[in-house]
Amino acid sequence: MKNYNLDITEKGVFINDTLINEDIFQEEKVNFSVVERDDQIDHLIDWIGECGRDRKNDKFLMKEDLKYLINQKDDYLFSSILTNEYVCKSDNLEDFNDVCKEILKLNKELGK
Repeated sequence: MKNYNLDITEKGVFINDTLINEDIFQEEKVNFSVVERDDQIDHLIDWIGECGRDRKNDKFLMKEDLKYLINQKDDYLFSSILTNEYVCKSDNLEDFNDVCKEILKLNKELGK
């Protein structure tokens, strides 16, 4: 099985040494965005604090996401744009590799 690495630099998102065309994410050609784990944790803490009593279910789901992310070790991961799903290399290598392959295929089709 090929080992993929995900990174974000000032130049953009990289999978291994391949710069990914930002249109893939901006135009939602893939159902995931790339996030920095620590930033996502900070966002969840803010969102949980802003939840009112009428959003107990949302608050519960965000707390579960927070627990999950705190227990991961990846710096960068995939976050679903459709659900609250995360794909982390350290948690699910097969799914992580599948998302990387899909993005690299789209990237190649776009000519990068």
